[in-house]
Amino acid sequence: MIWKSHPQERTAEEAGLSEHLLSLISSALAYLQARLELAGIESREAAGIYGKVVAFLAAAIAFLLFGYIFVWIGIIALAAHFSHLFWGWMALAVGILHLIGTAGFAWMAFTKLGQPVFPATLKELRKDQEWLNSSKQTENHN
Repeated sequence: MIWKSHPQERTAEEAGLSEHLLSLISSALAYLQARLELAGIESREAAGIYGKVVAFLAAAIAFLLFGYIFVWIGIIALAAHFSHLFWGWMALAVGILHLIGTAGFAWMAFTKLGQPVFPATLKELRKDQEWLNSSKQTENHN
């Protein structure tokens, strides 16, 4: 077979294994680069969308918090007006009830943290580990 002076001018039939591998690697890298560019574009778009979602949720939570506070102020003012009690004592009582509720829910949350999350999976993993240990021991005895 006669080789041409320039390897770039060879036909596909004349190309060697190394040229085919270089072409394959080059194509794979070009494909990967295109995918990474697409992922970068999509991640910027997603960051913009999810950033807006987070901002809207933060605004909603702020409005909810202020609404909750003002509703309680209104309830306390009305109750104080109709019961002829000092509004400060009623506000103190409502605040203490909220703190008690907060402590109760926090206690319930912390008691749940100590419980295993996937007991059936953990049990299966322990059984598998015991089986592996017993099979290693039987192999060592043989």
